[in-house]
Amino acid sequence: KMTGVVEKIIFVWNNPAVDLPEDFVPPQGVENTVPIRVSRRYRNWMTNRFDAPSRMARRFGPILMVDDNLFVTAGLISGMLDYWKSKACRKRCAVGLDPRYVNPYTQKYELYRSIKLGSDPNVVISKTFLTSNKNIRRFMDHWILVKRSRPPRNTCEDISLSLFITRKLRIMPVFVKTEDYNPDVEVSSQQKFLSEKGEFIGSRFGISDYDGRDWVKGNWSRRRHICVAYNFAYHGRVLRNILVSYARN
Repeated sequence: KMTGVVEKIIFVWNNPAVDLPEDFVPPQGVENTVPIRVSRRYRNWMTNRFDAPSRMARRFGPILMVDDNLFVTAGLISGMLDYWKSKACRKRCAVGLDPRYVNPYTQKYELYRSIKLGSDPNVVISKTFLTSNKNIRRFMDHWILVKRSRPPRNTCEDISLSLFITRKLRIMPVFVKTEDYNPDVEVSSQQKFLSEKGEFIGSRFGISDYDGRDWVKGNWSRRRHICVAYNFAYHGRVLRNILVSYARN
């Protein structure tokens, strides 16, 4: 069903101590028109999800990164690609589903600030993140930011990439409206925010919580704040001025 939407699937296996499941790749005789390539890594670094496509995908093509506890429909992927190709993005920006906000004045990461203040969100998280492979390759050349995203600071790769794109290209991310399905979780505030932005273009299934499977572990919020502050220090006043200007407009 993904034929014509997905060129290939790159599965990043970050657990060196555990073998891949035997039934991971469809057996012979099972129709599967989208090739699956496995990138098995020997260190559990979140930046592996950036390194794999930079080595295994077309240099300038779009890359959609999806957490392993999610399923997204072909219609949603196609819609995200349409936003990426639109005049607002022009194949340059980041496209996301989960609105987040980095406050340029307090330099803090906030889940719901954009909704409370009426300001548009300005950061994409890696739960479902689409951008060009060129942007990913550019980010991987900044070894200080890449190193910052590795243990024990393993909560910084998506914020760093999103803010890097904003700073490098002076372009804000675009957010797409979708429907999340999980019988155990109520509709999140960020999805209520997007519900006022137009028609749904697709669906996403299997959401375990609001900000990724492990977001409440290891003092997550504090680590996100530290990550944001580090990015402001790294990029200087230019990043702050871009975000302030965007907030005022």
